[in-house]
Amino acid sequence: MTTINTLNTTELTNLNTPYATKPQLTNENSFINELKTALDNISQLQIQANNSAKAFEMGEPNVSLNEVMVNMQKSSVSLQFGIQVRNKLVSAYQEIMNMNV
Repeated sequence: MTTINTLNTTELTNLNTPYATKPQLTNENSFINELKTALDNISQLQIQANNSAKAFEMGEPNVSLNEVMVNMQKSSVSLQFGIQVRNKLVSAYQEIMNMNV
């Protein structure tokens, strides 16, 4: 049989504080910054894939075909994932906008 933990007094006082005094999200944790970081990562993968493809075409000895193909697939998958996330965000936005108030 389990026991229920009781709340201490500091937890109870934190429940009663108004919303305005609660700590706000910092820039590091905000959704916009996370989205920007994800888009930057997608862009970096595309740039890396293009650079490795160009290097292979130019005949550089340290670039192999399998590395180029893997980089191109990573780039493609990350772009498709980004597009799906965008589609879900647009769909959620449209659903919220169509709600009756």
